[in-house]
Amino acid sequence: MGFDEGQIVLDSLNGTYYSGQTIRGNLIFQQDTVKTFRGLYVKFKGFCKVHWTTRETRRVNGRNVSRTKSHYSYEKYVSVKMYLVGTESGDHALQPGNYNYSFTFQLPINCPSSFEGAYGHVRYQIKAVIDKSFKFDQEKKVAIRVMNPLDLNMNPYCRVPMVMDFDANYYCCCFKSGSTNTVANIPVSGFCPGQKFPIKVSCTNKGTVKVDHVKFRILKHVDFIATHHPGIRSIEDILVEVRKGPIPGNTTCNWTVEMLVPALDVYNLSGCNYIFLTYKLEVVVSPSGCHRDSNESREIIIGTVPLVGFQDYVLNPLQDQMPQQIDTMFQQPHRNYPYSSSNTSYPSSIQPYPNNDESKLPYPPSNISHPNTYTNLHHPNAPYAPPYPGNNLPYPAIQSVTPDNMESRKGVVSNIGLTMPGGSKVDNTSFSGSESTTTVSVSMLFV
Repeated sequence: MGFDEGQIVLDSLNGTYYSGQTIRGNLIFQQDTVKTFRGLYVKFKGFCKVHWTTRETRRVNGRNVSRTKSHYSYEKYVSVKMYLVGTESGDHALQPGNYNYSFTFQLPINCPSSFEGAYGHVRYQIKAVIDKSFKFDQEKKVAIRVMNPLDLNMNPYCRVPMVMDFDANYYCCCFKSGSTNTVANIPVSGFCPGQKFPIKVSCTNKGTVKVDHVKFRILKHVDFIATHHPGIRSIEDILVEVRKGPIPGNTTCNWTVEMLVPALDVYNLSGCNYIFLTYKLEVVVSPSGCHRDSNESREIIIGTVPLVGFQDYVLNPLQDQMPQQIDTMFQQPHRNYPYSSSNTSYPSSIQPYPNNDESKLPYPPSNISHPNTYTNLHHPNAPYAPPYPGNNLPYPAIQSVTPDNMESRKGVVSNIGLTMPGGSKVDNTSFSGSESTTTVSVSMLFV
């Protein structure tokens, strides 16, 4: 037994946290022999990497010379190192025994959500390292999934109704054979996974050209930006599609289409400068024969907190992927919410941290290795696709702040801060100690 057989245990069952929340964990291992090293530390970092390669060929001295060009970007959101034993210099001896070292890290309030894409990713990880003199270091890693909540009520655009009105003309042998006019009305522009919104459509077909169908799509568009050897890569996927039709010539059809927003991960990448994610609602009219399709689209916002007054209590298909705390393992089980009290997405009457089957979690609670650079853990160059569990809880309506509940709600966010073992106090938050079998002196170095 030793450091390699130990584990990093977090206070979230699925390793998921909100931005602005405090991460609490323990490094647990059993040492059978005396171990000498400079220091034992844990490091928490969050970063964005974008990368792809291109092949270019040049003519040099009458010969074709090819080379691979690397396009990439990198930015860092957080990087904190905390020494549990020892320092950067000197020697320290660890005697045989059981060791349980506690640590805490503070997530930045505006850090972007974790994201995995074909050409880039946003990742967060905690790494425990035994720093040895003139030897290879020993490391253990655990991946952290960060969710930056996206409240639709904070964006006025989400309440704006959408209207799409477009025409198409059809020709055969230079002669006009017909035309269509399509009008689509949508009540709002912001939605949450699991919501079903109505699209009122009127399509008038004037002429002899039959319209095979009218398609309604939700599209996901991702742009990856490289700053070294500047360039851009874009990916667009169809998330859901509904078809109506056909429409014979000289006919008008009116429908109300119920569009379901699928169970998908919601990413708030507003703090990321190199990955941009947008969603679009598109209406496509497909005529028969050799005539081209006509279409119109509008941007929609998909968030985690629904609009007040628009399907407040819709079932949330992603509830089990919310942060889940383990209160019994840590002496300070306070939950730190990233919002101010007026924007709390979960009122006190609804528990946001349900129990969960560990086999369905996106990250197991035990120690895991981090995916290799620029590749996904299971499928290289493929986006992360976590499971969607079945026990659905509703999106709660946002509670207003009243004099009766103002003080209790203010206490939720006042506990946000960086804590250190040993009773130190930083940012108005104190830590009373840990259940460690060894008394630890802790120093912290920001890098």
